[in-house]
Amino acid sequence: MKKLLLGLAACLLLTGCSSSVSYSAKEPVHGEKRALPVDERMEDRRLLHDGIYVSQGRGMQGDISIEMRVRDGYIDSVRVTEHEENVGVVEDAFEQLQDKVIRKQSADVDTVSGATEASYGFLEAVKNCIREAE
Repeated sequence: MKKLLLGLAACLLLTGCSSSVSYSAKEPVHGEKRALPVDERMEDRRLLHDGIYVSQGRGMQGDISIEMRVRDGYIDSVRVTEHEENVGVVEDAFEQLQDKVIRKQSADVDTVSGATEASYGFLEAVKNCIREAE
C-alpha cells in the first residue's frame, strides 16, 4: 500500500511539472553566444550608443585587445580578440569577466583570482570601450 501511494504521488508530481508555455528564441549567429540577462535595467540609466568598439588594456604579459558590441543601448557581447597572456590560465578568467560585464553592464566588476593582472587589462579595455560608447 505504501509503495502504491508513493508511486501515485510521484506520478502526480511529474504530471504537475509539465508546462503549457512554449518558448522560442532566435538562434544565435554561428560562433556567437546567447546574450546573458542584464541584472538590472535601471530606468534612469544612460544608454550606450550602438556599435562595435575596440580597445586595449595592459595585462601581465602584454596588451589585451577586446571587442565590445552594444545593441539597443546595452552591452551584449565582449570578446578578447588578441592577448599575450599565458594561454592555459586566462581563458576561463576572460570568460568569467565577459559574463560579469554583460550582466552588470559595467566594467566595475571583481577581478578573477589567479589572473588578476590579466583581469585588470581586460577591464581597462572595457572601460575604454564604454567611454567611447557614451
